[in-house]
Amino acid sequence: MNSTALYKEYVTKMQQIADVKYASAVLQWDQETYLPSKGNAVRGRQIATLNEIAHQKFATEKTGALLNELLAANNLSDAQNKNVQLSLYDYNRANKFTSDFVRTMTETVNKSFHAWIEARKESSFAIFQQPLNDIITLKRQEADMLGFENHPYDALMNDYDKGLTVNTVDTLFASLKPQLLQLLQEIKKMPMPDDSFLHQPFEKDKQWALGMEILRRMKFDFSAGRQDISEHPFTINFSSKDVRVTTRIDENDFTN
Repeated sequence: MNSTALYKEYVTKMQQIADVKYASAVLQWDQETYLPSKGNAVRGRQIATLNEIAHQKFATEKTGALLNELLAANNLSDAQNKNVQLSLYDYNRANKFTSDFVRTMTETVNKSFHAWIEARKESSFAIFQQPLNDIITLKRQEADMLGFENHPYDALMNDYDKGLTVNTVDTLFASLKPQLLQLLQEIKKMPMPDDSFLHQPFEKDKQWALGMEILRRMKFDFSAGRQDISEHPFTINFSSKDVRVTTRIDENDFTN
């Protein structure tokens, strides 16, 4: 098979896997916005199932063979070659996890999210303590599976900033600390600012209207996305062009 046909096969396969992940994202968005609380457990299972399926479709020997064959081709464009390189990086990472681990991590994160919401309402860390411990345990396992040289968090940090390490961050902040301490001392010498506006109640509807006005001025395309109410701010996308934006507006945060 020539490289053009191989790359087309690659694109189709990646799109199918992405579709499964986007379906999971739709369920996650609904969970954080409109899902009735009695649906939490079932929704967590549904999201875990889709994530497990996506992992199983991606982390196969056939996928690895396809990616390596494409990298060996000499007539891909720079953009195509980079796409394959990034997919191979993700493939090698995904193969360090079992599908069972992917499912367990998803289910644990889902349970922890709902425990966190309940803990906020009850002002009780005890409700969230065990779920948090469960996530920490799984994250330590994840770091061990991924591998690291100096610090376990290097493996996890790499997901967000490739190549960044704990040592790099420690060195950076060590160099900033003297300057920050000096700045703090200068601030302490200044008169206290009037921060009364931070302690005033603001009407929920007016805050919502302000958020929508800001989005309109940013030229946000409401035919391709939306804003909804959630417990915590987040953004999520369901395709490469469809972005949904939510902002946290909680009844407990307002005094009318």
